[in-house]
Amino acid sequence: MKMKSFQLLIAVCLASCTTYSQDDQAVQDKTEQSTQKEPHRYGGWYCPDNLNGFPAVDIADWDEVPVVNGRMATREETQKGMSLILVDSEKYPDAKALDMPMPQLAAFKNRHTQRDEIIIVIQAINVDNDSVVGFRYLNGGNGSARLNEVRFLNDDEIAMIPSGRFVSHSIKIKATQDEIWQVLTQPEYAEKLQQTFDKNKDLPVTWRINTNVNFVYPDAGEQTASYGDKLYGCFYVQNDYDHLQYTEKFLLRENEEGNETELIIACGPFADDFNAQQNILGAWAREVKKLSEPAYKLELNKE
Repeated sequence: MKMKSFQLLIAVCLASCTTYSQDDQAVQDKTEQSTQKEPHRYGGWYCPDNLNGFPAVDIADWDEVPVVNGRMATREETQKGMSLILVDSEKYPDAKALDMPMPQLAAFKNRHTQRDEIIIVIQAINVDNDSVVGFRYLNGGNGSARLNEVRFLNDDEIAMIPSGRFVSHSIKIKATQDEIWQVLTQPEYAEKLQQTFDKNKDLPVTWRINTNVNFVYPDAGEQTASYGDKLYGCFYVQNDYDHLQYTEKFLLRENEEGNETELIIACGPFADDFNAQQNILGAWAREVKKLSEPAYKLELNKE
């Protein structure tokens, strides 16, 4: 297939898409590169941190996400999160939407999380004889793949998916992201934050050594992947587990002046304990805010 320049746009992506690999999987990823097909030339995008552009979606609401059907998306529709890939119609007049209704649920092997993810496909196009899908993750963010890299689910399979809901919070903190990052990740803050999600201290005393952040959901199951670092200028944590495909995401977005940062949280899915976890994560976020802001640090220095 001839290689041509292809103009495209990822809708409101945080800064740039990434295919980061977790440190503990570096050797495995290097080995896989020799056997896996390279990502398609339209991206192979992996933007799990795009929580503002594509927030988490409860499984019960998957078919209500905004989409474009029967044609290629406009720039405005792409920027509004109704689509993912914007194609230059003058350069590619033969580009077309595939004849399939959107949205659709599909399964996708995510090598970053080491899980078979359930995704919401919001776009399927053919450009220069290459068929590509754009999708959003249930737990927030977006990605893309070749059409033959996803498997669409039938009605019976969809009906078997366990119900679950995501907790999403956003809180403004008058501190830099570096200051908040210390509170989120440094073990010396673990005890104070533990009081918000483990009031009775039921967790083993060693709970903090098994995670990269000062939070834990005891029913998460076995961890499949973990990431915590600065990603395109913003600190980001993502931990993935095998129970109900549970994922926790914490993103810091600092304003241009550096005097305020938004902490964005997306965790789940949760089952019967959704309301409890929503309250817990809200209390946890408020405690992070308290520990991060200058007034609290000034109080500590006076003691």
